[in-house]
Amino acid sequence: MLSYSIAIRTLGKSGELLRQGLHSVAAQTVPPERVLVYIAEGYDRPGFTVGREEYIRVKKGMVAQRILPYDEISSDVIFMLDDDVQLAPDSAERMLKAMEEHDADCIGADTFKNQDMTAAKKIYAAVTNLVFPHCSGKWAFKIRRNGSFSYNNRPTERFYWSQSCAGNALMWRKNVYRQLHLEDEMWLDELPFAYGDDTVETYKVYRNGFRLGVLYESGCEHLDGKTSSGSFRKGPQWIRTRTIASYIIWWRTIYRTTPPASAERYYTALCFAAKSVWLFFIMCALSLLKCTPGYIVSYIKGWNDGRHYIHTESFRSLRNYVLR
Repeated sequence: MLSYSIAIRTLGKSGELLRQGLHSVAAQTVPPERVLVYIAEGYDRPGFTVGREEYIRVKKGMVAQRILPYDEISSDVIFMLDDDVQLAPDSAERMLKAMEEHDADCIGADTFKNQDMTAAKKIYAAVTNLVFPHCSGKWAFKIRRNGSFSYNNRPTERFYWSQSCAGNALMWRKNVYRQLHLEDEMWLDELPFAYGDDTVETYKVYRNGFRLGVLYESGCEHLDGKTSSGSFRKGPQWIRTRTIASYIIWWRTIYRTTPPASAERYYTALCFAAKSVWLFFIMCALSLLKCTPGYIVSYIKGWNDGRHYIHTESFRSLRNYVLR
């Protein structure tokens, strides 16, 4: 079986959730070679030790603490976890077996379980961000031309190929990880919140011809600590950040990966324009409902800020998203 090591990113503030996660790591039926906890500089290390975890100080940032060289890891596979994920005793074994059986380069766990949302939540996701279910017999998640994703509404198999996935429990073949130059996506940390980082990182696997899969019933459980996203989502300013990120991500990962001056590129731009207009009216309705112009103002500012950002010298100098 492939060897693996675990890499956990944390600010050290998740407390009991991190402890639960480390206990679940220590109980794995196939133990990892190393358990490395990458804690942000300037934050206190937790005052407990669960197993043989090692702490490494790194620059703060959701992306900076995840996209690392990992030179200290010699295992075949890196199992990247957030600090609020708890594993079943055989989660790593299940994912390693799926990786070997399907010859996958990267496998994500289905931790957010979109297919199990209530009807009301599915409607909300569709109305507010054009996130719809699909009934594909092949794909777990698909990325649409407008930048939104769709999810498998009735998965009947444990494993599906995917175009993107959640990043809080993600298993990489180390040699593939290194080929993707994910350090080029550090620009996400320049935003107030690295919204959409999972999409940028995992969609790059698919777009560059590697094999990304999703394992349903992996036993990985998202405990939802919200140590970073909780403060981000307070008030209408989160609309601005989400809009900036969505614009930039769409431009880099979808629009710019289509052939220049082609019908495909024009159609892609039209899809995004239609989504932008739809969300404009949604923000107008939200502003009326909340009796404040803050939501529509934040949306317009975010859209303009995203448009300006893609023309900055630092962003334009990045390597192409599709590398090969």
